Amino acid sequence: MKFSWTMLNYFINLESITFEKFIDKLTLAGFEVEKIEENTKIADKIIHLSITANRKEIFCVINLAKEIASIFNLSLKINLKQIQLLPNNTTYNFINKSQQILYIRINTISNLSYQKSPQWLQNNLIGSNIKPLFLLHDIQQYIEIKWGHKILIFDLDKLNTKCINFNLLKIDKNITLQKQETIIYNNQELFYLDTINPSNNTTQFSNKTKNIILCCFINNINNLLNSSETFNHAYNETIRLIITHCGGIISKSYQNSRIITGNNKKLKIEKNEIKYILGPIFNQQNKFLSNKNIFKALNQLKLKPYYSYNHKIFEITIPKYREHDLKRSIDIIEEIGRIYGFKYFLNKLPKYNRKGKISIKSFYIKKIRYTLLNLGFDEAINSSLTQKEIYQNNQIKIHNPIAEEQSSLRTNIAKNLIENYKLQIKQKNSRTEIFEIGNIFYKDKQNPYNEQIHLGGIINNLQFLKKDWYSKSNKLEWFHAKGILEFILDTLQTNIQYSKTLTEIDNTKIENIQSYLDPNEKIFIYNKKNNQLIGILGKVNNKYIDYIDQYKKTTYLFEINIKSLIDSIYFNKQISHIIKPYSLYPSVIRDISININKNDNITQIINLLLQKNKNLIEYIEIINEYYNKVTKIKSICLRIIYRSSNRTLDNKDLININNNIKQLLYK
Repeated sequence: MKFSWTMLNYFINLESITFEKFIDKLTLAGFEVEKIEENTKIADKIIHLSITANRKEIFCVINLAKEIASIFNLSLKINLKQIQLLPNNTTYNFINKSQQILYIRINTISNLSYQKSPQWLQNNLIGSNIKPLFLLHDIQQYIEIKWGHKILIFDLDKLNTKCINFNLLKIDKNITLQKQETIIYNNQELFYLDTINPSNNTTQFSNKTKNIILCCFINNINNLLNSSETFNHAYNETIRLIITHCGGIISKSYQNSRIITGNNKKLKIEKNEIKYILGPIFNQQNKFLSNKNIFKALNQLKLKPYYSYNHKIFEITIPKYREHDLKRSIDIIEEIGRIYGFKYFLNKLPKYNRKGKISIKSFYIKKIRYTLLNLGFDEAINSSLTQKEIYQNNQIKIHNPIAEEQSSLRTNIAKNLIENYKLQIKQKNSRTEIFEIGNIFYKDKQNPYNEQIHLGGIINNLQFLKKDWYSKSNKLEWFHAKGILEFILDTLQTNIQYSKTLTEIDNTKIENIQSYLDPNEKIFIYNKKNNQLIGILGKVNNKYIDYIDQYKKTTYLFEINIKSLIDSIYFNKQISHIIKPYSLYPSVIRDISININKNDNITQIINLLLQKNKNLIEYIEIINEYYNKVTKIKSICLRIIYRSSNRTLDNKDLININNNIKQLLYK
């Protein structure tokens, strides 16, 4: 939208503000300046503004001037007052039966003598991309640009039926109405307003019109755009321009109005809410916006603020022309920041020292996921909807399913993981390590609906282990799969035990998973504390992967109940570590070989050696073992690391230690 710099200065004194500062502050206030046009022909600057959808009231110069006055805290050169609406019982020569019209004013002007439009008037129209035609047209367009009011002009000589039709769409182009208003004029100077069907009898005027009717009104629609404050200014200036440049005789004004019911909308905003959203002020030692500055900004916005010191709440009154965009407290806070200047607020997110609470279940689910991802597993996410299984009696059916394949809720994670695994085989992946954490559903005699969170995993790797760099890679085997699962459970500090047998009660909990596993290669996981079943580990049944021979004996699957797993975790609050200073002196390594009987306990021997030479022996480990089947004597090689905490050991010390060890072993 285009606005004239000269016309803006008619309403507000901008001489003390440089044009660059004006543009910068207007942009920071939310009005983007698209272009500045220097028109040398009319000696004016044309400002092209991008008006957002929520500021539709900025459609004329006077409304932009009021906004600039709020931004720069300046006063207007003119005094704006609301029209005093007259009581309904006042008798006038004008009868108003319309429900749309709030205020209307009509004048007749006769014996017009036309002149050419003055140059200043033509320049204002040219600056707004409006082509000047003749005086009455130019005045009508000028008033609409300047004041935002459409002054309707009709040719009296062409009113054969003394009937004037005008469409309310001319007042506000954004509002669509399906009816027109009609004015009936007769010799008794009686005006009658009513709603009739649209017609094409609207009279026009030209540069030869001698007798005219001026009409302007406020309705329920354009009243929202603050038109009542500028109505008299626009109407009076129209008459003044016509009389000045056209002459003529003007009649008395005919007007009518009805009382508007309803007060202006009010909002309450807490002081702490304003400070919390806007944040601290930059370079002010993190101080927040003061009550004085908030009050000043609200006054600049013409919101009539009132502050309650007891409740620390601002109460504001929203003018009619801003009710369409100032509806919530956040809208008012944004206006305060816009007027004060967003650049003065610290643009950093607040730091929170307090952390939110997380449930134990959520914590361990995250820890399980993190552990598996670190081991190289890939996480799968599958739907809980599946097809009906014939052999499963505890499935929960879905009423009115979309498809037969999604007619029931799944009772295990295993089936989806096997389907994911088959897809990996089709894509010729030699390594498959997938896990899923998801919900399973089942019904039993006690409850028709049960929901649990399960952890499921499937492992297959044809190149899992290499003994030497020159050897071929070996495939994953049973103990490898069990070791991976044990590492996960040890990381979580679970207290579990394994069992090959399953009780009849536990069988009902895990029967939907066992069918996917080989009956001869599976193991059950129990809570060591209360013997509660946690999960199962086993080799995938060959019937699910029978079409590829190399995968038959290398695919393992496990499924664990998350709640039961968390119950098996033990919390060790005491630390058993011994802290002592590290020796700065070098160590000495010696290897010794001892013969022991088959039933001798090597752990007791090591503890005996450490106990007698505690200050000089740092560590003992077994590095080799040999068993003679003929003599039935076991030979063990021990590596002993000697180190002193206060000196360097010499040969004499080592000889004494070795003699001491010989005596201990001899005994």
